[in-house]
Amino acid sequence: MGFIRTTWEIIELLLNNEKTKIINVIMSCKNKRLKAFIFPRWTRLPINYVAHFKNSDKTIKPGSSEMAGLIITVDEDVYEYSTAKNVRESMDYISTSRDDLQFICEHLNQGIKDTEEKFAKEFLFLEKDIDGLWKRGINNGFVKEECMKNIESKSYENGLIVVQYNRGRKHIVSKSKVEKRSKGEELCPYCIQEEGREDYPWNNYIVSANPYPYYDHHIVLVNQKHIYQFIDADEIKVMASFVLNVPSYSVVYNGPPGTSILGHMHFQAGRYFLPVEKAETSVLVSDGNLKVSELVGFFTRGFVVEKLL
Repeated sequence: MGFIRTTWEIIELLLNNEKTKIINVIMSCKNKRLKAFIFPRWTRLPINYVAHFKNSDKTIKPGSSEMAGLIITVDEDVYEYSTAKNVRESMDYISTSRDDLQFICEHLNQGIKDTEEKFAKEFLFLEKDIDGLWKRGINNGFVKEECMKNIESKSYENGLIVVQYNRGRKHIVSKSKVEKRSKGEELCPYCIQEEGREDYPWNNYIVSANPYPYYDHHIVLVNQKHIYQFIDADEIKVMASFVLNVPSYSVVYNGPPGTSILGHMHFQAGRYFLPVEKAETSVLVSDGNLKVSELVGFFTRGFVVEKLL
């Protein structure tokens, strides 16, 4: 069964349930522990922000980082409104309830099996190459470094909730979109070859720097084919292979409709610490070096598949 199969079985069950079909996945490999954080939700946007501002654009827009406790916004009003109470209320609302996740727990009661797995061959220079790609993107101006300047942040509940305000990013991205529209260039951003972008082919994906980063070393892994956003066992293996070769990065999958670019399959990755990594968990099932836990006391519900390597 193993890590890949166990992770995919949970995700596949969630995708086939109306109350859990929006999926966010984060994968990391730290201290020889390969982890997949799986966050199911039943709706896209929280209602308390929309009700307060009476504007569906002025709200938390949950992706994987938000489900994991890092709330990122480019709107000052949203940042100011994001108290611990309001963040917890919003994310609790969109996250699938514990009762509606009971079917996953019942499935896991059947047991899991730790097996020897081959994730992918080693790519000895992958981390060095990606770091170089990022630095060159900054040096040639493709990566808009201003997006990461003048960032404000605040923390609640012993660091389980972090709210980050990227002050400069909104203006930079809006200006770029206007320029592209005027030139008739507003096509799939992953298919067009933007000036200054360096593409690094790897494992049927193209790795490149995100020109409008939210965090340090923010990169994207884009499928070589223009196909719709999806996840399956093979893509989970791609995520695992990436963090095993680049352990200082985490990689995330945002499922429809939790990502802004649905038309082209991609992952995002970067160097950052997510609050969920310090959250309490309760083991549901284990075998050998493999276990599945659920988050406890966190403001979103989720499962953690973990394998000690």
